[in-house]
Amino acid sequence: MLADLAMACKLCKKDKKLMNSHIIPEFIYKPLYDEKHRFHVISTYKQKDRPKEQKGIRERLLCLDCEQHISRYEDYARKVLFGGVEISVLNESGGIIVSEIDYKLFKLFQLSILWRASVSNHKMFKNVRLGPHESIIRQMIRSDRPGKEREYCCVMIAIKSESDAMSSFIDQPEKRRISGHVVYRFIFGSIAWVYFVASHNVPKIIREFVLSETGTVRMAIKDIKDMDCIAGFARKAHSMGRFPDEIA
Repeated sequence: MLADLAMACKLCKKDKKLMNSHIIPEFIYKPLYDEKHRFHVISTYKQKDRPKEQKGIRERLLCLDCEQHISRYEDYARKVLFGGVEISVLNESGGIIVSEIDYKLFKLFQLSILWRASVSNHKMFKNVRLGPHESIIRQMIRSDRPGKEREYCCVMIAIKSESDAMSSFIDQPEKRRISGHVVYRFIFGSIAWVYFVASHNVPKIIREFVLSETGTVRMAIKDIKDMDCIAGFARKAHSMGRFPDEIA
């Protein structure tokens, strides 16, 4: 069978049998699953209802060894986001400060998602193309090197909603520019993840929101109703019967 043929792994570049790899980790999809472990992909296109998907969006990208290499980052990030490791959370006006994070593991988790989206051929991630940065980030992941805190950094914005509907929302990544820098914005796990694709200093205004090498990050909290990219989508999808009432 074709699936059993050896092909080049995107990470190690060796010809091996490839696994059906997630781009967004499966633990992010759990709130979306029904009793049969299926989820809906929400769309505003005028078409018939899309079939339910199983196991999230996957693609044959990585060999087993590289899957296990990246799974270390995912396991740690899952515990940070949903409980399982000790972290410190301090509330402040308009946001939170999270500390005692393992910088290396969490930064490489962030980078692994950005990189997988770039090497993916799935139309969900068609807007993410890193060009020459792709091979640089691949080497960082391969060698377990997270880089400096301002190198390919990610700003996280917690999304506040009056219901649990936001935890079931995964948006198609968008490419944007901020202060002359190329950025990619992902939304999953009730967080907007804004990646600055640069190997040099990021704009001064956002530096305080970047995960530091000491394991501390400041996260702003934004109401979903103030995020046009989500609210507009939700209203349109709701009018088509494809999104919950609570955030439409």
